[in-house]
Amino acid sequence: MSPPSPDSTTGPGDPTTTREGNALDDLLPEATVDSKWWYWIAAVPAYFVLTLLFGGAAFFLVLAGVGIDLLGGLGVATFGVTALLVVFAFLVALPGLLLAVLFPVAIYVDARAVERAALDWRPDPVLYGLVAVVGVVATNFVVSVPLACYYLYKRHEAVGTP
Repeated sequence: MSPPSPDSTTGPGDPTTTREGNALDDLLPEATVDSKWWYWIAAVPAYFVLTLLFGGAAFFLVLAGVGIDLLGGLGVATFGVTALLVVFAFLVALPGLLLAVLFPVAIYVDARAVERAALDWRPDPVLYGLVAVVGVVATNFVVSVPLACYYLYKRHEAVGTP
């Protein structure tokens, strides 16, 4: 393969230049800018708020159970609250597992769609996907929530939705 000629006008900023495909492009679905993949990205901060609310409610329920037991509840209130919290924690954790899998996929697919739309903002889908994977695996919400919020903000500026 010969190097490009010096008078070649194509380059990374040229819209006629196409990014080389990678293995993920073959495995993941195609999307357009109008697709709803960004819903899964927006679900990450929403889920974070939900878990914060659940944690606050759990704290006050435990306090109430302990208070009832101190006033003569004989441990029944604490046992009931604990059993209730275990069930609700399980129900809250299930969507979190789903988001942990879908967030990196969704941000990659949506970033690829935005990149191909030839807008002012051209996100690197591989970079966003890798940061999302690291965020989910290594730090969970510490990286995932700011990444999702930043991506949605930039997407809104470029596309108009969300």
